[in-house]
Amino acid sequence: MRLITRAAPAACLAMLLGSGAALAQQACETYEVKRGDNLRNIARAAYGDPDLYRKIYDANVDVIGAKADLIEVGAKLKLPCADGAEAAAAEPATTEEAVAEAVDAPATETAPEPEAVAEAAPAAPESEPTAPAPQPSVKPLALVTGNDYAPFTDETLPGGGMFTQLVEMAMFRADPGRAYTLTFVNDWQAHLDALLPSHAYDLTFPWSRPNCEAPETLSAGDLGRCQNFEFSQPFYEVVDGFFSRADSEIAAATTYAEYMGKRICRPEGYSTGVLDGAGLTMDVVQVVRPVKVADCFGMLMKGEVDLVALDTTVAADEIAELGLTDQVSENPQLSSVKTLHVIAHKSNPEAVAALGLLNQGILEMYESGEWYDVVSTALKNEQKLGQN
Repeated sequence: MRLITRAAPAACLAMLLGSGAALAQQACETYEVKRGDNLRNIARAAYGDPDLYRKIYDANVDVIGAKADLIEVGAKLKLPCADGAEAAAAEPATTEEAVAEAVDAPATETAPEPEAVAEAAPAAPESEPTAPAPQPSVKPLALVTGNDYAPFTDETLPGGGMFTQLVEMAMFRADPGRAYTLTFVNDWQAHLDALLPSHAYDLTFPWSRPNCEAPETLSAGDLGRCQNFEFSQPFYEVVDGFFSRADSEIAAATTYAEYMGKRICRPEGYSTGVLDGAGLTMDVVQVVRPVKVADCFGMLMKGEVDLVALDTTVAADEIAELGLTDQVSENPQLSSVKTLHVIAHKSNPEAVAALGLLNQGILEMYESGEWYDVVSTALKNEQKLGQN
């Protein structure tokens, strides 16, 4: 289990009309905000990496402000150098030069300047004033996710994956001062069975929401998810599909009835709601639940299961990774749409309240266009990896 502790990220936007205007800035300069700018675009142009927006925010908190809803047109931002040094005071960059090359070196914190010593100390009071009562510290929120869920969450992906980036930015948008920790625990089912119920962690993501409005149609696991957990607003929408060997007789099935009696692989941690909703309940199909997505496709190729039921984005990545593109086919006739969420256990009021913060943050990201920027960048990166 690898623990990542992160201060709240700094994805703040200039909520202004127009497309990105950050075309000329370079690191180690002072940049004047133009219409349409946001910190991701400025970081992309200055460093070649939009995820380095926090480097810029941390150097300009006094200009941007604590909430950072806006960066105003005309604001002058210091763009730290690649080595972490602050930009020298200079005129705003205005030349239309090429975008700076990507810089991978993380920002380095610099020690604050010592305060000047007063020439004459004031006379000591006869009695020491009463020290103010210490302010209670707010416990950082403990977030947990897992690996092997590309492009959404994985430590090897930029920013920990698309969904991780969305969550972190939503947290910042709502409350940039709220500290939190982020941990990757690969036993997904343990998130629901132990880690959140015990309050060892506060929030976990990403999870699909079963059809909680029709409890009579749900499996015991999905019913428990509805009864015991609160869900954020949807962060992303995915398509669930069915995959078989290309030479299978059910590869071109047009009704779910043709899947009756079949062996269907659905990885552990994935809701079975997609099966229940299609009438493929445990009494009419055999559901196999391995830990890893790759295990499902391995079993499919060995003839140990007939179908894999999976999110089509995740499935496409895994099929390409395993070199099975010509041997496994998706049935385009039978699919369903589901939404992905952050969830909290209902017994943890602080965690449930944090969902409200995330809902506020993701709404601001939808309105500003930042949600689209994160998602499109992640999908483009994923497409490039698939082509290599």
